[in-house]
Amino acid sequence: MSALILLIVPALALPLQVPEERPFRDPEGRYQLVLRDRWEPVTYQDGAGNTVTDIVYGSSEEGLLRIRQFAVEPGVSPRAFAEREEETSLRFRPGYLRGAIESFGGVYPESVVFNFEFTRRGQKKMARYYYFKTDERTIYVLQFEGRPDVIRSTRNRLDLIARSFRARS
Repeated sequence: MSALILLIVPALALPLQVPEERPFRDPEGRYQLVLRDRWEPVTYQDGAGNTVTDIVYGSSEEGLLRIRQFAVEPGVSPRAFAEREEETSLRFRPGYLRGAIESFGGVYPESVVFNFEFTRRGQKKMARYYYFKTDERTIYVLQFEGRPDVIRSTRNRLDLIARSFRARS
């Protein structure tokens, strides 16, 4: 009996593992969000000399988050923008397989999330894009892409990251 108590007491003293949360601010001050787990920012200069920040999960092949800002005409909804983006570019990706466009609750009304699959360099990939209209003329898109097992297994954390997104004025 005392041997059983000696095994149980140390187990109770172990701290619970809580997913790590780290605030992240865009180097240019346009937005902020809370990163979780293995998502880490990588900032670099592109060929044109622009500062680019990608957020990766392990490596960009496992998971990649790019955050894009688009100027839109007043009255364009996130759903209409997502449908237009699909029609003009996304559907032309190799191995494109359309998923659903769904409403996404959060800080920004009318937000949607769009899921689809495609191939890159012969590897199956999955994408989960979140569309937020932050003001009358601006839509941000959080573009999560990666291995299907990573995107599926971290989906709830992707939603938490997306819900933490705040555009800064």
